Amino acid sequence: MESKIGPPASTMETWYQETVTKLYRFIYSQLQNKEETEDITQETYLRCLKQAPDALPPYPYLKQIARNLMTDRYRHKLVAQSHLEHLPEPEHPSPEEEWLTRATLQELMNQLPSDYRQILEYRIIQGYSRKETATLMGRSESSIRGLQYRALQTLRSYIHLYQQKGGDL
Repeated sequence: MESKIGPPASTMETWYQETVTKLYRFIYSQLQNKEETEDITQETYLRCLKQAPDALPPYPYLKQIARNLMTDRYRHKLVAQSHLEHLPEPEHPSPEEEWLTRATLQELMNQLPSDYRQILEYRIIQGYSRKETATLMGRSESSIRGLQYRALQTLRSYIHLYQQKGGDL
C-alpha cells in the first residue's frame, strides 16, 4: 500500500490560489521588479514546502519566508557591489601613449618581410577575407592561412624581444 505524504493536491492548489496574489503583491511592493518578484515568490513556496511538507502554513508564515529571502538577496547584492567597488579602474591609455604604441607597432611591422607585412595589412588592418587576400596576393587560400600564421608568430616574437629590452607595448 502506498503512503502519501503531505496534504492532498486539491488542498495545496486551493491554498496556493488563496495566497499567491497577496504574496506576489507584497513582494512586488518591496522590490518593484517583476522578474525578482517572480523569483522570490517561487522560492518562497519551494522553501515553505521543504520546511513543512505535511502542513500548509498560514499567509503570515509565507510572508516571513519571503521577507527573509528578500533580505538575503539584498545582502548578496551588497556584497557583490562592494567587491566591484574594490576593483581597480581599468586603465585607458592617453592619446600620447596610444600614439606611441601604434608607432612602435608600425615600426615592428616594418621589420617584417614584405609578404608578412602585406598579409597582415590585408587580413588584419583592412579586414579582407582569406579568399580576397589570396586573389590580391596571387596565392591559394591555404597558403594564405599558413603565411598569416607565420607572420603573426614573427610579429609576436618581435614584440616579445622589444618588451624584453624594456619597451612598453
